[in-house]
Amino acid sequence: MNAPDADFIIIGSGPAGVSAAFPLIAAGRRVLMLDAGDDLGLKEENRSVRVLGSDLESLRVDDGSSPKLQTPVSRGILERFQRDAGISGDGFKPIGSLARGGLSNIWGAQISYLDAGDIDDWPIDLASLQSSYERVAQRIGISTNADLTTGADGEAVLPLGATATHVLRRHKAAKPADGSFRLFAAVNAILSEARPGRAACDLRGDCLYGCPSGAIYNSRQDLLALRKSPHFRLLDNRRAVSLTRDLGWTVKTADGSSFSAPRIILAAGVLGTAALLTDLLPIGQQGLRLLNSPTLAIPLLSPARLLRSTTPTHSLAQLGLSLRYGDGASDYVTGAIYEVGSLPVQSFVNRMPLGRKAGRAAFELIAGSLLVATIYYPGDQSRSSIHRDATAKKRLTVRGGFAEGFEIRAEALKKALRHEWKRLGLIPLPGASLAEPGIDAHFAGTLPMGEAGPFGSSSDGELNLHPGLHVVDGSILPDLSSKYITMTIMANADRIAHRLAAMEAASAS
Repeated sequence: MNAPDADFIIIGSGPAGVSAAFPLIAAGRRVLMLDAGDDLGLKEENRSVRVLGSDLESLRVDDGSSPKLQTPVSRGILERFQRDAGISGDGFKPIGSLARGGLSNIWGAQISYLDAGDIDDWPIDLASLQSSYERVAQRIGISTNADLTTGADGEAVLPLGATATHVLRRHKAAKPADGSFRLFAAVNAILSEARPGRAACDLRGDCLYGCPSGAIYNSRQDLLALRKSPHFRLLDNRRAVSLTRDLGWTVKTADGSSFSAPRIILAAGVLGTAALLTDLLPIGQQGLRLLNSPTLAIPLLSPARLLRSTTPTHSLAQLGLSLRYGDGASDYVTGAIYEVGSLPVQSFVNRMPLGRKAGRAAFELIAGSLLVATIYYPGDQSRSSIHRDATAKKRLTVRGGFAEGFEIRAEALKKALRHEWKRLGLIPLPGASLAEPGIDAHFAGTLPMGEAGPFGSSSDGELNLHPGLHVVDGSILPDLSSKYITMTIMANADRIAHRLAAMEAASAS
């Protein structure tokens, strides 16, 4: 093996990759990051192009996915992964990105924290994860000044929309005494005060189409800071395609280049990491386990807000919710409520029992009183798996499905939700839909920490049987609760990188 190119090679420039890089370069370790994208960034386009698309495609596309995934900017971020990653779906929508910054280019930016119950079976302690939560929160900036590692009842710093404010006020006046249903101001990774290189949110409501001010966190922003370090190097357009181990690890990229280091850190996202490990994992007939969060979207009308004025705000989640609707460990969901005013219109117009012209007129009349609730089930309600494509060794197929008994739980959930909507003065509208598995883009559990055998990893994310090969993305989360996981993925990557830096420092002394 020639002299290594770095102490660590990180594959992937998304939230997990940058979160692992910061502790390592702070410890003086040499880090090489391979980025499948480039530094061109999102194209500077006028608002019409960003909202409608260069060929007005957003007026034609209505694939049943979330409104965010139907925006022109989202399709631009996702299409290259779908074309080049070698992963297809069978009852599953494979969501991933090869663009610089990965899925943080289009994420909803909602922040959730896991508690002791959520990580009860993980081979790590809550205190170490909480320390990493705090470090990541300080770095990326969030829209509240509350201590949300211990609760989620803090007041929002950025103003809520008028309809969201009305609903939250009604909930506080008569919330369930047993705490089975909670509603609170959503916490988002969006700046309320400017930082160097990033302006504060200007409440224009264009969030789904790209944030021109940089107020919404994107890991591209972290790359600017990382590149100032002499210990960090970033290489563009280097899509990793294979890993081999001799005295250290060698990464080959699609352009024919190769790079070596004693340790590799995979931060390519669950599907991207699985694709890269295809030759190292004995994926048999049963496939590789994949957890995802079944997702339910429900349009709601607030009659009390009909024809009322709106409040300037952002178009990320306005309210967060949680609901326990049964006695089972899995009978727990979380979600978010969005105001509709700035969401793509066609999703709603197409579902109205009216013609398109009349539907558009009706939408404009009631838009200010419309909300959309997105509900996430825990990952154990999914039955998805990754399989080798029998016709091509390197290609993978993800088969999607739901857990046994899911339909029964779904009916119980709908009944409990109807009760809560009524209490909040909301009317569910026709058009509620359960998304195709995968469309939620919340994936975990393929290489869980603490599990023995070839598909498990250590508490440091080191893949069993492959010393020096670490994974820091969602692949190593043993469970997938119904809570948003991006913040936890970032914190876990930070925790692992701190441990690796400390271990190397100890071995050198």
